[in-house]
Amino acid sequence: MEERFAVLGGKRVRYLVGGEGKPLVLCHGFISSGEEFGGRFAALAGQRTLIAPDLPGNGQSDALSSRHSAEAMAGSVWALLAHLGVRHFDLAGLCLGASVACALAREHEDAVDHLILHTPLLGEALIRTQYRWQVRILASRALWPTVVWLSRQRAVSDLYKRLAIEGKDVDPHTADVNYLNQRRANPRAAREWLNDALGRQDLELVRSRTRPTMIIVPEHDRLVNVGRLREMVAPLDHVELVVDGQGGHGWSPDAVGRHLAAMRLALTD
Repeated sequence: MEERFAVLGGKRVRYLVGGEGKPLVLCHGFISSGEEFGGRFAALAGQRTLIAPDLPGNGQSDALSSRHSAEAMAGSVWALLAHLGVRHFDLAGLCLGASVACALAREHEDAVDHLILHTPLLGEALIRTQYRWQVRILASRALWPTVVWLSRQRAVSDLYKRLAIEGKDVDPHTADVNYLNQRRANPRAAREWLNDALGRQDLELVRSRTRPTMIIVPEHDRLVNVGRLREMVAPLDHVELVVDGQGGHGWSPDAVGRHLAAMRLALTD
């Protein structure tokens, strides 16, 4: 994957690009970077041109002047695609990045063919209660400065993610990359994006789509209510739900391999 930069609307955008064929746009997860999605699934470059931006306020991309809603961040991705001359593409989003992908697919319905949502937070009823309360408390205006400080203490950060988010099944390289991204993420952008995630109604977008849609989620994910998600998407013939019976929200080489295989099948024309 080649690293590139663009200045769009006075804001710097960093993105990774590589591969050949129809474009596949990858929207990474919370306080991360293009490497999170594009790096792990670089093997997809054998069948798609991968475009993996650092979303606004994440990685090495500038924060927006406006609020970091999924719609505003999707607008930044669309501006990048216009800059690259891309007008028809497949689209994937990871965790909070899935909300950005949904916003992009909603606003530019005719441009998006395959839609792949990995561990998406599609609506409040589909987010585990414990995680909803974590976000409400930790992202409150009073506590957020302390949360930001703690997130930049490596031992505290690793312990929280292991106990509350990812579990033990995460490789050391992933932990290193995640910590670097936490340190350089814009605190305002992170808080606004996190709060926006709790108010999403993206299941309606999934229901209304007629083009191919795949949702990938581990059986024991600590954020997504997998049982309720099964119930919600069961009547939708155009949606393929892939539930990985192993692992949780964290990444491991084995999980990457399993999810990569599912994505390859979804993107077979």
